[in-house]
Amino acid sequence: RFDNNDDNNNNNEGEGRGQVVCGDAFAALRTPEKLGIHGKFHLVTLCPPYEEVVYADLIDAVANSPLVGDDTIIMVEYPVELGCLPHVFTRKDGGKLIGLRNRRYGRTVIAMYIVN
Repeated sequence: RFDNNDDNNNNNEGEGRGQVVCGDAFAALRTPEKLGIHGKFHLVTLCPPYEEVVYADLIDAVANSPLVGDDTIIMVEYPVELGCLPHVFTRKDGGKLIGLRNRRYGRTVIAMYIVN
C-alpha cells in the first residue's frame, strides 16, 4: 500500500493519496473488503500473466467490481495474439465499459476502457 501524505500536498479529502495493491486480481476485484480495500479507484491497471488468465473472466471481474465506478479508467495488458478486445462490455448493473484505445507495443497490447 502506498499513501502519499507529503506535507506539500493539500490533502483535501483523498487528494494526493494513492493505493497500490499487488496480489491476485480476481480476489481484489470480487471481494476487495477481504483484502482491506475500500472505496472506488480512479485507475485500475491489470497486467496478468498472458498464458494463465481467461481474459473474458478478467474483464467481467473488473467491469462488475465494487472498486470501479463512473469514470474509472481501466488499463488491460494483453498479448497481440488475442487480436483486439471488444470495444464495449456491458456491466451487470446496466452500465458499460467503453473501449477508448488499443495500443500495440511489440507483442503487447494495452487496452484503455472507461466505466460509463
